Amino acid sequence: MPQQKRPTLPRDEQLVAQARDGSEQASVELYERYCPRVMGFVLRTTGDRDLAEEVFCETFAAFFRTLNRYERRGSVCAYLLQIARSKLADELNARRRRRPGPWDNDEPAEEPPRPAMKPDESAQSAELAALAQNALLHLPEHLREVVVLRVYERVDYESIGRIVGAGEATVRSRMRYALESLRKMLATPVANE
Repeated sequence: MPQQKRPTLPRDEQLVAQARDGSEQASVELYERYCPRVMGFVLRTTGDRDLAEEVFCETFAAFFRTLNRYERRGSVCAYLLQIARSKLADELNARRRRRPGPWDNDEPAEEPPRPAMKPDESAQSAELAALAQNALLHLPEHLREVVVLRVYERVDYESIGRIVGAGEATVRSRMRYALESLRKMLATPVANE
């Protein structure tokens, strides 16, 4: 039996061109293609669902509003994540001006909680995931965003550099420092059995 070819998805640049020409379908496809990655990036970076939803909406509004000025210098995904990062910084700066909060310093507010006892595997896995997310949120923002982009969003180091406005070597260095910090925060003494 001959194998059927899978329909190929339009390349991002084709979708952008179609969206520029007024194609609602292309706009919807771009949105659906990248909404999980943009939302995931902002939510994992902030840990605040309301803030993430606000930044997410502002990101796509800005993307579609300025679509005519979009120039390919990397992937559409990296461009959207760069917009999201900028919108997040704008919102956090606005919040800082309105009132001080826990985001005002890069130091962890408190030590991440340690598991009190060893639950079954499923519960332990959920607890470890919660501990990892909590530890991630205690990283300074410039380290946290690199981890989220690299580990969760699988963005390459060169693209991360474009998103955060730093060189690739700096991004790699930040990743190393972030991983060292996470290891320290998540280190638990091994019980002698």
